[in-house]
Amino acid sequence: MNQQEPTRLPHYRLSPGTRLNGIYEIDSMIGAGGMGEIYKSHEIQTGTAVAIKMLLPEMSENEAALALFRREASALHYLMHDAIVRYFVFTVEPTLQRPYLAMEFVDGQSLADMLSGGPLSFEALRRLMRRVASGLNAAHERGITHRDVSPDNIIVPRSDVARAKIIDFGIARSTQLNDATIIGSGFAGKHNYVSPEQVGLFGGDVTGKSDVYSFGLVLFHALTGTKLDMGGTQFQLVEKRRRVPDLGAVDARIRPLLERMLQPDPDARPTMAEIENWNVGPARAMPGSPTGSIAAEEPSRAMRPGVRYGLLATLALCVIVASSVAYYEYIWLAPTEVDSPPPAELKGPSAEKTTAPEQRLPPDTRKEAETAPPKPPDDLRSGATQSASLLRNTTVVIASS
Repeated sequence: MNQQEPTRLPHYRLSPGTRLNGIYEIDSMIGAGGMGEIYKSHEIQTGTAVAIKMLLPEMSENEAALALFRREASALHYLMHDAIVRYFVFTVEPTLQRPYLAMEFVDGQSLADMLSGGPLSFEALRRLMRRVASGLNAAHERGITHRDVSPDNIIVPRSDVARAKIIDFGIARSTQLNDATIIGSGFAGKHNYVSPEQVGLFGGDVTGKSDVYSFGLVLFHALTGTKLDMGGTQFQLVEKRRRVPDLGAVDARIRPLLERMLQPDPDARPTMAEIENWNVGPARAMPGSPTGSIAAEEPSRAMRPGVRYGLLATLALCVIVASSVAYYEYIWLAPTEVDSPPPAELKGPSAEKTTAPEQRLPPDTRKEAETAPPKPPDDLRSGATQSASLLRNTTVVIASS
C-alpha cells in the first residue's frame, strides 16, 4: 500500500523559521485571503511578537495594487490610535521579492468568532461601538477609509470589547483607481457588509460614510447574534441597499441610530464622531430582547419625594417667618404722630387728660417723645422673642430632616 503523501502548503506560503530582511522570523500562519497572508512572527533581536502581512506573488506584480499598498501603509504609519493596530515597517523582502507590512500582534479572537457564542449585552455593545467608532473617526480625520469593516476585522483581546482593535485597513481595498480595476476579478470587502456606494450606487464614491454603513451592519450582528442578509448576486446586493433594512429585531434604544447609519444615501448617515458620542435615549428595551431591560437612571436628589416635600415645607416656613417679622416691624417700629390732636368726637375730660401731660413736658423732652418709637409692653416683647426662637428651632429640625 502506497504511503499517503503529506499535505503540502502552496509554494508561496512561508514555512516557520523563514527570515525576512534579517529582522523578523516567521512562527506560524494565522490567516489568508484572496490578496495576502498574515503570519505570527517575532523580532529576531528582541523576541517581540509581530504580525506580518504579505502580498501574494500575483499581487506583488500588480503595480497599481502595490502603489496603493504603499500609500495606505505610509498613512497608517502615522495613525496612532489605541483602537487601531499599529504599523511598524513596510518593505520588500529581497530574496522573496514580496512586499510586506510588520505590525502589532494582537492576541485575541475576532469579533466574528466571539459572536458565534451569542450576542453581546447592550452595555457591551455600547462599549464596542464607542471603541471602534473612535478608531475609525481618527482614520477618517486623516482621509483614510477602511472599506472592509466587518466582524472579522475587529480583534477582541481577552474577550474585552473595550480593548478591541481594528485590523486590516486594506491591501488595495479600493476596487477602482481611475476607473480601472486594480485587484483583478476580486472584490474588496465582504459582500454582506459592503455599503451601497461599494456596489455602484450614489456614484460609487467610497468615503468614510461607507464605513458608517458597514459598521451599522456589524452592530446589528453584535446585538442580535445574527447578521442581516445583505448578500447575494450583484443584482441582489444593489436591491437590498436601496432602502433601510428591517430593524424590528433591534433593541428599541439603539434602533434610531442604526436607522441613520443604514440610510442608502451617504449624506443622510451620521459621522463616526457622532456615533462615538451617541448616548442612549429613554426608551426601554423591546420585549423579548436578548439584552433585557436596562435600569432607568436614578432620579436627581431634587426630584425625590422626601426631599421635595422637605424643601416645600422649609420654603413655606420661611414665608411665615418673613411675614411675622414684617408685621412686627409694622406694628411696633412704625413712627407715630404724638402731637396729633384727638379726634373731633372726643370731648370733655377725656381730651383734656390726653393733651394735658404733653403740654407740661419741657421742650427737649417733647422732641425725644416725638421721635422715639413707642416700646411694646413687656409681655408682648417676651412672647415675640419666644415665637422667633421656636420658629428658628423648627426650621433647623425640618432642614435637617
